[in-house]
Amino acid sequence: MSADSQDDYQLDSSVGSIALNKVSEGNSLASVQLEDPSGNLIATDTWLGQPLVVNFWFSTCEPCRREFPVLVAADRQFDHVRFIGVNINDTSEVAGRFLATYNATFDNFFDRDGRLTSALSIATAPVTLLIDAGGVVRRQLTGEITAAMLNEAINEVFPS
Repeated sequence: MSADSQDDYQLDSSVGSIALNKVSEGNSLASVQLEDPSGNLIATDTWLGQPLVVNFWFSTCEPCRREFPVLVAADRQFDHVRFIGVNINDTSEVAGRFLATYNATFDNFFDRDGRLTSALSIATAPVTLLIDAGGVVRRQLTGEITAAMLNEAINEVFPS
């Protein structure tokens, strides 16, 4: 691409802001088993029944590190929404230290075999999904989120 043609380039924002992640809105949460920090397998079906904010993260992801305080604060702010973290890369020990650093108290699980991320076409983190009580993805926030972005999305998708 020549320097003269750079202004003609348009990013296709319909596929999310990070290359390779596909938009999951309208799709159902996949029914898979994830590992909890104690090594127990927990079915994602058990999450259903209330609105969810599900964040895909890992400890060495810089955007994940920057946005994690936003998630922790929102978890404390929005009582009518359950927050869940899905770690896609770390050991239990590394993830535990990361969560302790940010005083995160919401549930976190490990997608060790990539079944959930594959089913939702998530290729990289961070990605945050707002999932209704029936398991349908209603909003996808791809890339680093701010408090304003997350609060607006929650208030639009899950008004209290």
